[in-house]
Amino acid sequence: MKDAAARHPPPYVAPLLYGGAAVIVLAVHLATNGNLGFHTDEFYYIDCGRHPALGYVDFPPIVPLLAGLETGILGATPWSLRLLPTMLGAFMVALSGLYVRRLGGSLRLQALALLIAVTAPYFLGANWVYQTVTFDEATWMIAFYCFLSLVLEHRPRNWIYLGLSLGIGLEVKYTIAGLVAAIGIAILLTRALRSDLRTPYPWIAAGIALLICAPNLAWQVANGFPSLLYIVNHQGSGGGVVANLLLIVVYLFFLIPLWVAGLVSLLRSATLRPIGIACLLPLIVFMFVGKSYYSVGTVPMALAQGLMAIARVKRPRLRTGFQIAVAVACLLQLLTFAKLTLPITPPDRIHSLGLDAKNELFADSVGWEGVAHEVESIYGHLPSPERNGTIIISAYYGVPGALQIYGDSRSLPAVVSPQLSDWYWLPKDLVATNALMIDYQPSDVAWMCLSATLVGHLTVPYGVQGMEQGAPVTFCVLNAPIQQDWRRLRNSS
Repeated sequence: MKDAAARHPPPYVAPLLYGGAAVIVLAVHLATNGNLGFHTDEFYYIDCGRHPALGYVDFPPIVPLLAGLETGILGATPWSLRLLPTMLGAFMVALSGLYVRRLGGSLRLQALALLIAVTAPYFLGANWVYQTVTFDEATWMIAFYCFLSLVLEHRPRNWIYLGLSLGIGLEVKYTIAGLVAAIGIAILLTRALRSDLRTPYPWIAAGIALLICAPNLAWQVANGFPSLLYIVNHQGSGGGVVANLLLIVVYLFFLIPLWVAGLVSLLRSATLRPIGIACLLPLIVFMFVGKSYYSVGTVPMALAQGLMAIARVKRPRLRTGFQIAVAVACLLQLLTFAKLTLPITPPDRIHSLGLDAKNELFADSVGWEGVAHEVESIYGHLPSPERNGTIIISAYYGVPGALQIYGDSRSLPAVVSPQLSDWYWLPKDLVATNALMIDYQPSDVAWMCLSATLVGHLTVPYGVQGMEQGAPVTFCVLNAPIQQDWRRLRNSS
């Protein structure tokens, strides 16, 4: 009777297990999400949300539009903005367990998958801040679940679900195109899936995906494909193969054997080989042309299969030993990476502990309110004749975003930036004779100024080496209407 109970636990155990894991993630993030201020990119997503469009230079519309909706309802605070990625983080933890369940794994293996996800640095480090990363991870994982269901049971509805998930993913972040290509190759290399191409369902799925992303494609065509220019400019920004490989090794350090075992097991299985191909190809592609974390959505699937490989070990003691080792590895990765991935360190200790050098998210989430007030002060201390007719131009979108939230709109002039999508938002009727230029040295803008004078530098508190630490502020007497020089100022990186 005891053995039967172990094999068939009461029906309430699984919901409690999954619910408990999700609650832990929610509790951790809700308790820490407000410890640091807005990140630079969060200002950008909020600002994009204030300018609704079918597309933006560096990402499709879903994430910024959700940011605009969320801040419109809850207000613009770091804690409230981060509610959505927090909830998605809890969802992805649950989905990690459901992978094992879908593969036929026991409740114990599902619990291990949940433990891996709860302590995973690639989740903890991304899901406390509002960026496309979390939303992208979620769409990859949903698409993988749909593809896994299709591989295990060739039902027409699974094609439709796959098309829906990939289509939505293409409206979240363009990097999912790597997964789309990998799934396409896996289908062509797999006889059972290839035979489905003779039926209408794969083509219906492709049509659904294309229909979902059609508005963004139309925006790209209308605006001359600015995202292609952005992608070209960022081809070398991933750090190279060595840096990308090192990042994977660091964040999967304690679980690399399990991850490798899962990939090998997937590729060796005649049934699951398409899943293995879909896991491996994006990893290889982004290792060379991009950043390795772009393919982190493949990791939970490989780890789930790694747990299934452990379950097939015939010697009970060895099998149990491997499972205990996985649990210990989870605790070790949490202890090792918690301070590096979660915003649990007070802002005034980030620099002294060197965390600003190790994690850019921390470095650029400190001091923006102070930066906004510094810019206000520099502008306010300009002589009245110079202040009249002066606009504020920032090389990067962080300063305009910070001034939108922390600045006094009654006393500030127009604040604009030529970076990425901000470039499109220069008011057509803007009239200016002078510009207070943030992050520009006088020599950078001499070509557009009758005179250019350095009037100050910005300071990020606590010595944190954020992007605006020491940023130059130049007063420029414009030699032409700003609209005339705006194209040359454009920053597509």
